[in-house]
Amino acid sequence: MSIVIGILQFSSTSNLKDNVNKILELLNKRHVQADLVVLPEYSMINILGGLKPVDIYSIAGTLNNSTYLDSLSCLAVKYGIHILTHFIEKTSSPPKCYSSSVLVKPDGSRELIYRKIHLFDAYGYRESDYFIPGDTLSEEVVINGVRIRVAICFDIRFPELFRRYALYGAELVIVHSGWVKGPLKEEILEFLARSRAHENTYWVVVVDQCGRGYVGRSMVVDPYGVKAVDLGFREDYIEYTIDTGLVYKARETIPVVSKARDKWRIEFRETR
Repeated sequence: MSIVIGILQFSSTSNLKDNVNKILELLNKRHVQADLVVLPEYSMINILGGLKPVDIYSIAGTLNNSTYLDSLSCLAVKYGIHILTHFIEKTSSPPKCYSSSVLVKPDGSRELIYRKIHLFDAYGYRESDYFIPGDTLSEEVVINGVRIRVAICFDIRFPELFRRYALYGAELVIVHSGWVKGPLKEEILEFLARSRAHENTYWVVVVDQCGRGYVGRSMVVDPYGVKAVDLGFREDYIEYTIDTGLVYKARETIPVVSKARDKWRIEFRETR
């Protein structure tokens, strides 16, 4: 099985309309042939621009009431593609929202896939001032027969989440990211992405913000932990074909998933 992933790395702002226009601009520069286009964390609104939680809440939407998702639905229909986007989802507990991942389908419909479990309360940031953590694994997305799970940014530091995805059959894990700049942060992002891919023998795709405040470096890492793509620091859109056959070749050589201790496999099933 294979899937063509479109990776759209850009620098979003605190203006929703400007962000939608930037997404359209980058996609319109080339003939889109991807099966699934992935956007970075905060592609809807960049919360590092000085916005307060109440400001973010006023911009947030719901699955069926969002001008941002309406725009992406039109785009998905136009190109006949799936779009996986980060989404700031309104809750009934203002001013806090969910940091979510939504799949927009080629017919324009949308599906909530995941709510970020691990909020970025580190390096002096407090994402928990803005968001409520999710409490379940991502839904499985299957496109072209490829089994996909989703994580968001800070989640990548928690290997137990990624191991669960492996035990439940994931062949590809996609990570929306807004990886903030700081000492050695580029190296840390690459190290974590390669580690999560290698220790679970599946593909990992990280789609990151670039520009002010973020490191960029969106990447594709193969099931051996080898980096196949690195977008550097530029705003860009590229496509890459993921071949799941490599997952099973890697697992013949490095059978870490099949040899996971039975007691842990049972525990994971019980807590699903």
